[in-house]
Amino acid sequence: MKRLALRRSRVLGRLSCRPLLAFALLLAYPGGAYAYVDPGAGIMLWQVAALGLIGGLFYAKRVTEWVRDAFALRSARAAGFAFASCFAVVASPVTVALFQGHPLPRFNDVFLIGIVLTAYLFAWQPAAYLLVIAVFVSAWVLPPYGSMRVEGAAEWYRLASFTALGLFLIFLISRMKARSRASNAGGSPISMQEAAAGMD
Repeated sequence: MKRLALRRSRVLGRLSCRPLLAFALLLAYPGGAYAYVDPGAGIMLWQVAALGLIGGLFYAKRVTEWVRDAFALRSARAAGFAFASCFAVVASPVTVALFQGHPLPRFNDVFLIGIVLTAYLFAWQPAAYLLVIAVFVSAWVLPPYGSMRVEGAAEWYRLASFTALGLFLIFLISRMKARSRASNAGGSPISMQEAAAGMD
């Protein structure tokens, strides 16, 4: 009786594995893939990555404190230059490797995140330093790739608009921080909209 039950279990075990094996072989067989990739999918993935980095800003204060403690930096400006240099050392090769001659419309956003972080966490001078580095890396990536020469009105516009946006954000954040310090000394906190509008 035990032999018969053992045989049945072996036969049933083999039979139940055969459909799974056939299904696995069917999935492993390469066939023609007729798929459509939406042209906006790359931009959407880029935005998701940027949002992930922006979400990491909640931990930015801890990073700031760690940089100051690790390098024994007393002033915000010195810590900012250290942070901006580290950010440039990481972001420059990533930007050059990812966008070799084929820059996405907003490839400078990698640096824009660092510029905003540096201006917000430290001071405006290190943020301006990072902006200069970003402009040089952008000139290297824009066509013709691999030189500091920028050709074409569209590429000059991209470079000029990125520089203007970076300067505007540095100014806005510096103004917001100054007003926040003044209002904290005097009472109520100020919002970013009030700082941008110049409301008193």
